[in-house]
Amino acid sequence: MLPHTYLYLSLSGDAMGSQSSKPDPNLQKAIDISKRKCSSFTSGLEGCRKANGGAGTETAAKACKNLEIMLVTCWAEDHCKDEADEHRRCYTKLYKTGIYKGLGHCMPYEDAMKTCLKKKGISPL
Repeated sequence: MLPHTYLYLSLSGDAMGSQSSKPDPNLQKAIDISKRKCSSFTSGLEGCRKANGGAGTETAAKACKNLEIMLVTCWAEDHCKDEADEHRRCYTKLYKTGIYKGLGHCMPYEDAMKTCLKKKGISPL
């Protein structure tokens, strides 16, 4: 969570700990920027899923995995910087050493990015 967002949410709650339903304008602005920046990945993933039987099919999940990770990475670069940096370091290390063979070596970092985005309520998937 962004520091200013945490402060906003912390101060907006009442004594019982509930929070105001007002959206944070800074967070909304950051989400809008990510939507524009990552729109080509979103469109590509939607097209891939349609071409492979729909979003819930196993075929689409396998065929569109790379596009999904590209979309998650794009969003994580703006909202989950630490997780995105770890993911980038993993792939950079694999490519530099020549051991990358298209296997899921960096899957824990991909999962960490997805989890971070979901926790913030801004998962693009």
